[in-house]
Amino acid sequence: MSIKIHQNIPVNTYKIQEHKPSSYYFVEQKNDTFTPSFTSTKKSFFSKLFETKAPTPTKHISRDVKVTQYAKDLSVGLKEKLEVDLPPENFANILTPDEFNKLLKTFNENSFNSKPENIMSGVYVADLDYVTNFSTGKENIFDILARVKELGDTYYALHKRPFIFAITDRDSLEGIQHVIKMVAEDPDTYENIKILPAVKLSFAHEAPTSKIGFENSEMLVYGINPFDDNLINFVDKVIANRKEMVVTFIKKVHELYPEFSYNVIEFAEQNRLKYSRDYSISNLYWRAREYAETKGDTAIRSTSIPPQKILEEASSIIDELDEIYTGSNQGSKPIYGTLLDEKSDVNQSIKDVFYQFSTHKEKETGKIVSTAENLIEEMIDCVDKNSGGKAVMALSAPFYLSHYFEKSNSKEFNNVVKFIKKLQKGSKGMLCAFESVVPSYNIDKGLDKNRVEEFNNFIRRSTDLYEVGGSFADAFYRPKF
Repeated sequence: MSIKIHQNIPVNTYKIQEHKPSSYYFVEQKNDTFTPSFTSTKKSFFSKLFETKAPTPTKHISRDVKVTQYAKDLSVGLKEKLEVDLPPENFANILTPDEFNKLLKTFNENSFNSKPENIMSGVYVADLDYVTNFSTGKENIFDILARVKELGDTYYALHKRPFIFAITDRDSLEGIQHVIKMVAEDPDTYENIKILPAVKLSFAHEAPTSKIGFENSEMLVYGINPFDDNLINFVDKVIANRKEMVVTFIKKVHELYPEFSYNVIEFAEQNRLKYSRDYSISNLYWRAREYAETKGDTAIRSTSIPPQKILEEASSIIDELDEIYTGSNQGSKPIYGTLLDEKSDVNQSIKDVFYQFSTHKEKETGKIVSTAENLIEEMIDCVDKNSGGKAVMALSAPFYLSHYFEKSNSKEFNNVVKFIKKLQKGSKGMLCAFESVVPSYNIDKGLDKNRVEEFNNFIRRSTDLYEVGGSFADAFYRPKF
């Protein structure tokens, strides 16, 4: 299909290069071809921030502690990855997988609900889902850890036991690595908190009621060794795959319609994809599709529609953005409502490219494949090797799974429970929990909280899963005395 645009910009008038001051790791254009390049000699802001200028003074913990193999492994990993040499005794404030497995059986919904009465009574004991700006969060680990310490000191003064806290960055380990470093460097300062090493890993799976039949979800994983090479390579690979997917997708649609002047950096800037941590969001292929469709639609309509009409329709799209949730479920439907006719040649060809990158089932083999995401089986194998089968896996924000498996008017959730049990069976015993108190539920304005509670109760009745949860910023309520 050939479309004439009033101001047709030839493809060779722009280059896609490293964007300063941040590194996009995108492409350089040579002879109208795109060559992905994911290397950069520049250190990231965070690498510079945490770079050790001089040997870190060693603080030995002042009380007698039992040294576990887990503490020894963390000590070795910290030395290898961050060049900080600390004795295993200094890792007493890091919760071991065995300790967490015992605690897990004592938790209920109120264990993660930071209502004032729960804090004062000692019912609230942990926040097991907090995301930093090493992935999709807004806060840095210094501020977070300072508030957790304050909460822990207050909590210990009230109840004589430490407060439990987990950093759960999406497909990123840097945040928890540096939190462990900070706590192990000064264990006496943080003696009233227990840090649980964790990560939130995305995975691709079948989803019968989804538009494309397959989607991506997230799994909370507790009791990991965040310095392990296999796990580090696993999360690095998915970030690199998402970057390459963006480049290749835009290359393909640009080859189809060069008159639209598709641009990788333009897409990245529109979606705020400046750093590696920005790629911790899964389902980026949905955003790439919306970019391609919307840009194409704007170009087509600019040739035949009065400017005022374009402004009116653009305003309508912006108004719809407030109603679209952008948390764990982002990408399950387009972020921007496309104006293109579903039957148009342009839209269909873009969709054809989209299906190459989205999670799908191969017709020849019947296997689920995903260019830019990890499969559930790959994730389970990696976690198993990392923890020796001791890690605890918990479904993150599981209510959103119901959108993929149940009709919206379903009275029960039998299909999603069937899927959960299937995951349990293949998880080598590690999937044994679900997140009943979810930070993203609190910020989803369109969420029916009664329906969430119906779902949680159904999970409690129909499975043997334990409960975990996070209370988001509310975790840092400060009681007055």
